[in-house]
Amino acid sequence: MVITAANNTRLSRRLLWGLILLYILPGLFARTPWKPDDATGFGQSFTFSQLPFSEWAMSLIGDRLYVEGGLLSAWLSGLFGKLAIAVNLPHNWLDDAMRLGNVFWMILAGWAIWNTTYRLAKRVELQPEDPLGTAPTRVDYARAVADASVLCFLGTLGLLVRSHMQVPEIAELAGISIMLLGAVRSLDRPIGAGWMLGAGIAIAFFARGWAHWLPFLLLLLASSMTHSTLRFGLLRRMTRAATVFAIPFAIWFFWLMSQKNGELWWNAWNEWNVRRFLILDPTQSFDLTKLVITLKTLTWFLWPILPMACWTIWRYRKALTEPSIRIPLAGAAAGVLVLLITNPADEANYFPLLAPLSVLAAIGLSTMKRGLISLIDWFAVLWFTFAAVLVWLGWTAATFGFPAKIAANFEKLSPGYVPDVIGLELALAFLASFAWIRLIVWRTASGSRALWRPMVLTTGGVILLWLLMMTLWIPRIDYAKSFKSLGDAITRSVLDHQSAVGRECVADYNLGYAQRATLQYHTKVDFIRKGQFKEATECEYLLLQDDTRQSLKIKVDFESRASGRWELIWTGNRNSDRHEFFFLYARTQQAEQRTENSSR
Repeated sequence: MVITAANNTRLSRRLLWGLILLYILPGLFARTPWKPDDATGFGQSFTFSQLPFSEWAMSLIGDRLYVEGGLLSAWLSGLFGKLAIAVNLPHNWLDDAMRLGNVFWMILAGWAIWNTTYRLAKRVELQPEDPLGTAPTRVDYARAVADASVLCFLGTLGLLVRSHMQVPEIAELAGISIMLLGAVRSLDRPIGAGWMLGAGIAIAFFARGWAHWLPFLLLLLASSMTHSTLRFGLLRRMTRAATVFAIPFAIWFFWLMSQKNGELWWNAWNEWNVRRFLILDPTQSFDLTKLVITLKTLTWFLWPILPMACWTIWRYRKALTEPSIRIPLAGAAAGVLVLLITNPADEANYFPLLAPLSVLAAIGLSTMKRGLISLIDWFAVLWFTFAAVLVWLGWTAATFGFPAKIAANFEKLSPGYVPDVIGLELALAFLASFAWIRLIVWRTASGSRALWRPMVLTTGGVILLWLLMMTLWIPRIDYAKSFKSLGDAITRSVLDHQSAVGRECVADYNLGYAQRATLQYHTKVDFIRKGQFKEATECEYLLLQDDTRQSLKIKVDFESRASGRWELIWTGNRNSDRHEFFFLYARTQQAEQRTENSSR
């Protein structure tokens, strides 16, 4: 495709960053933490917000050691939590304040992807054909391709939900994106590249460990060093700059680990990092089942950037040795390697692929034929319009009871929920739907030949779908995924009992991380884990969780061993979960007397 200066329109900076904010802000606020991953990440951040900085060396959820992740994203969210507490924000706004960390990481990742693509698109081998001398300048063309890369990034389906959760892979994505930018800068500015690589390594390491960034770094360095202009002296300067940047962080980190309980967390965290590699875990292997899971997840998680990146690789198959293709391709290969050596069922392991594939997808847009672009456009129009109609239909059924069959399905998913029409959210949903129609009309009628036009409808459709769900469905989703009502019920039961006998803390038994985190936040009682930092014998209550699908075996076993010592005072569950039940026990007076006698 011939690109001329007249049709090489670029997006304004305000519009581009406005799109990122429009993408990330809806769904971050005015809701409670959702189970399981969002609640777990929130619990980690919430604990940091309650601790002094001197005790931030170890990641906890309440008083329970937590190592399945990193520290960086929880540190940032915990810092926002401390600021919210300092300015006396209401307690129920604390989780909203902590999610501001997601905005920072998404903007940082978008900035790195834009700059990576911009620097590559300025290179000679990627310049468009110019038979008539009407091609845009290198800078203008590179800006248009870079704008398209951000649209590709935001239009990826797999990023949508998890980018709005408090999960460490968002920070890791930002770190890997900066590492990719550092590898690209090594082509002409090795010292700046070293700083970028050092920053990316530090962010990715503190965010989620070394299982992802290590193969990524090795392949990126290999792809950079094979470039003929990267002499040994340049590589030495780049490595020196990265080392200068990384050493202070390493010293600070190891000093932090030497503080109270830091070594305990460090050892457990390293064990978790090792277990993430299938080849290092003798109990696991990458078999055919895992391969099928990987292929299925890749199909939807990386839509549409995966097929677009494959198109780019095919069109530039004779130029794969050029650094503008080789470096992002090496990043994509590192992402695939991560999938092969880690657990492919975990969506977090697909995040390292987002940055390099977004870059590759944008690079190939200028080579697409008009028929292929029209196919992408009409697919986006049909799919996202159909999905939007389903969201509206679901809201109508859930709110007004028609169609009855769809309403019955919603009632099964969230029994007991009483729908309420909120004027502001309904107005925003209508506005988003109207904007989608206007976008379709503009795209089909304007005849725009801007380089980024194939991604306009796809990215706009993703934002539309998320806006509709976060306005029309958010109350019901929050009802189904939240532990707030359960926490309120537990608080009432404990406080009512305390008013009679003056008892204190609650020990938990068989509670998962997500349950522990959200109940700690929503209840007004002190949770102490049995056998952790304070013995359960010091608590007068015990909360046990069990599952009816396992015939409540844990409850039966506990009551058989604790007969006469604990009295069941409350049983409950979330209305949206028919299998998960909670049992609150109070210590009997006989058990108290035995405890007092033994202490004497």
